[in-house]
Amino acid sequence: MIKFFRKIRQNLLVEGKTSQYLKYAIGEIILVVIGIFIALQLNNWNQNRIDNLQANNALYNLKAELQKNIVDLETLDSLYATFQSSTKKGIEMLNNNLSVRDLIALDTLIRSNYTTFPLTKSTYQELINTGNFYNIKNEKLKSEINKLYLEGERRTSAFLEINSNTQQLMLNPDLFNYHYLVDQLKSERPNIRTLDTLWIQNKNSPTFLALYNKARLTQLASNTGRINLIKRHIIISKNLILSIENELKKETNNTVK
Repeated sequence: MIKFFRKIRQNLLVEGKTSQYLKYAIGEIILVVIGIFIALQLNNWNQNRIDNLQANNALYNLKAELQKNIVDLETLDSLYATFQSSTKKGIEMLNNNLSVRDLIALDTLIRSNYTTFPLTKSTYQELINTGNFYNIKNEKLKSEINKLYLEGERRTSAFLEINSNTQQLMLNPDLFNYHYLVDQLKSERPNIRTLDTLWIQNKNSPTFLALYNKARLTQLASNTGRINLIKRHIIISKNLILSIENELKKETNNTVK
């Protein structure tokens, strides 16, 4: 093709048709420019298509990760709801007239668990590291995604702090009489005659106050506190999934058009 155009230019020069040569040369330049423009447009279109596919895949993967996190969170929420209900009964026992024989039952009622916040974020991190996350055009949606995972990090730290505080609570030396008495009651041959049991009826005694404080903080900080963190994350995760689904529908409609 290049040789063909070159031959035409040479013939025009040989025939002395300078003006026609100039017009032809200009036309040839215009054609080359148009060709380059079309090639660039096709390349941009293809790159945009690839970026859109990667963005959609990123959103599908994030949606799947969020759904998994919600399942894990709902499972943990159910567990702590059980602890919350049980500990509530234990606090009610403490508010009534407690007896020695009630201690074993009480020990099984005041319950919680040391856990970490179940946040899976491997897909999100992979999308950030590979740059595919930035193919998502909706800036508001990207902001919502970043915010959710940032809040997830804060809730992870909050769970660890609750674990630490709860463990410190259990180390209260004023609880020694309680734990030792419960251990004796659970033994095959309990011997409590020499043990201090007067604190059970004395709600102002250090042991009773420490036990009541343990039950109250176990309920408020560990059980109820974790439940609130879990439920909040479930809500914003479900809202984010709706936003992702709306974005995917919009992209599908644009592709059809």
